[in-house]
Amino acid sequence: MNKLIQLLSLFLLTGLSAQAQKYELGEVTVAELEEKTFATDPSAPAVILFSKGESSMNYSERDGFNLVTEVAMKIKIYTKDGYDWANKIVAFYSSETDRENVTFKKAVTYNLVNGAIKKTKLKSEGEFTEQTNKYWKQKKIMMPDVKEGSIVEFQYTIISPFIHVLPDWKFQETVPVKHSEYTTRIPEYYIFNPNFRGYYSPKVARTSTNRSIVTTSKEREGGAIVTKVTFSTDKTDYLENKVTYSLENLPAMKSERYVNNINNYSASVEHELSIVKYPNQPVKTYSSNWEDVTNTIYKYDGFGPELKKTGYFEDDIQALLSGLNTPAEKTAAIFSYVKSRMNWNQNFGYTCDDGVKKAYTNKVGNAAEINLMLTAMLRYAKLDANPVLVSTRSNKIALFANRTAFNYVIASVELDNKTVLLDATSKSAMPNILPSRAINWMVELYVMMAHLQR
Repeated sequence: MNKLIQLLSLFLLTGLSAQAQKYELGEVTVAELEEKTFATDPSAPAVILFSKGESSMNYSERDGFNLVTEVAMKIKIYTKDGYDWANKIVAFYSSETDRENVTFKKAVTYNLVNGAIKKTKLKSEGEFTEQTNKYWKQKKIMMPDVKEGSIVEFQYTIISPFIHVLPDWKFQETVPVKHSEYTTRIPEYYIFNPNFRGYYSPKVARTSTNRSIVTTSKEREGGAIVTKVTFSTDKTDYLENKVTYSLENLPAMKSERYVNNINNYSASVEHELSIVKYPNQPVKTYSSNWEDVTNTIYKYDGFGPELKKTGYFEDDIQALLSGLNTPAEKTAAIFSYVKSRMNWNQNFGYTCDDGVKKAYTNKVGNAAEINLMLTAMLRYAKLDANPVLVSTRSNKIALFANRTAFNYVIASVELDNKTVLLDATSKSAMPNILPSRAINWMVELYVMMAHLQR
């Protein structure tokens, strides 16, 4: 009887321990460092011991709501093939008018040296910021003193003015994940719909908390000569809705033949803004369709207006088309001309970085500059040409209509009642034969035609 009671007590304590387990940085054990392989996947080069993310909206009188996302990760490195997991890259938006901010902290490498735990902190020389294109930068850390058997952990924070766009969260990675969770803390004014990918469905926990915003205002009395200044405060109460998604013991998602992008099948969650309902204001619905998205993109300075610029190429194209009569001849000549003249700088995107005119002069441009230029030339030749917005293989399949679903643009032209697709970023490109990076999912799904108003 005593043994039975002891056994039941052990099970109870074990269960309580599992439920109460905290995933915190700074808690590394000798047993974790001594571990040579991962029990359920001995071939794994690394394992994510935990990844935790939380996105919340913080209010300030100057800026209003900002989106603050904090991520913490703890990773065990088993072999040299897992060393890449000791590095982390975070992309963030940065333009002249709007920018995000990324900071790393608590970045430490742990090793076992003569039976004792040695901590090596990330130094400034292991942190870099790089400009990837006109609007995007990335912050990268390279953890120090990484060896086979090391454990690395770090935390980073993203502060963003773009409260309508929550970051995508990946529960599953190309190495096993023991625990992954993502939490959103959103004021009642914003309704987001979650969209899930992958085979595994996360556990979902929901709670609500009363919050308040206190604002201060001041009034001056006395006309031109201020004789008195009075201050007053206003308090606005609101409900903050907290949702936590969690998954345990996820196997590695390993790429296989004929799989275009493994992230299309990995467990993850993405959020779509559905409704905004501020106090005493009409409810705004934000869920859009593909036509709304393409019309919005067309109005961007780096998209629609660039299609209307023709002065920089008119003389060259007039000479090129001399003696050509049929639409097919004109298309072939313009396509060949752009391919031979322009050099792709390897940058994706559906908006121009430097503009089509500068790209034409320098003979170098991103995908948008080259293919919008191509579209404009085809239109100048009186051909029925349009830009085509594309989601590349690396960008995953869109789960809902949104501007970030696209990251590339090509051209199309109507010839003999058929749509011909063109991409002039490759010197060897041929009509209707796109580079593999631009072929995503099934043929009938991989492009969203943007037949937009000129």
